Amino acid sequence: MVQSASPEVEFRGQRPVSVTFTLPTKLRIDALEAILQQPASTILENAVLAFVAALPDCDRSLVESLATRALKSVQQSSKTEAAARPVQVCDTVNGKQFRYTGSLDDGIEVLFEKSRLRITRESIGLIRREIEQRKGPALMGAIFSPLMPNSIGEAIKMKHKLTPINLSYVVPLLCRRGAVRAFKEGHSWYVDAVEPGRRPQR
Repeated sequence: MVQSASPEVEFRGQRPVSVTFTLPTKLRIDALEAILQQPASTILENAVLAFVAALPDCDRSLVESLATRALKSVQQSSKTEAAARPVQVCDTVNGKQFRYTGSLDDGIEVLFEKSRLRITRESIGLIRREIEQRKGPALMGAIFSPLMPNSIGEAIKMKHKLTPINLSYVVPLLCRRGAVRAFKEGHSWYVDAVEPGRRPQR
């Protein structure tokens, strides 16, 4: 008696199905990636607020009371953590000021009015290596969608699943250190690695 092949064998040779996302879906995915780079306290706070808003009216008052206590605890923990790390200021390549804690060597946390964006030292290292590997000026491309072809933003997104917006904050700090330079041609910003011998003495 001949037995039929198992489903596992039948599917083994098939190619994965290519999925094409609409623009709104792509934007939501990019936003989710940015959210996942935020500290756990911010994600927890947003999750609690969303949970409370979805509750029936009869349960909301009790849960809101409990949630308020939890949020105060989270916020206090967040403030304590921030107080331990001095807040610094830098400008993006477009001249927009942003606040952050940490350093290129330890990872940074960009502070917004109601949220934060954490960029690990591993991510900073990947961005820096991508710039250095270009061996010349490359398009910066610090935008979500559409990705700029042949840009650093496209490269870190496709190779390392990093949000291109990270470049807005990492590149200025690399420029301040003298590791890279950023300049504008037309409407586009370019970034170029600086050779060690050409870097300013610190």
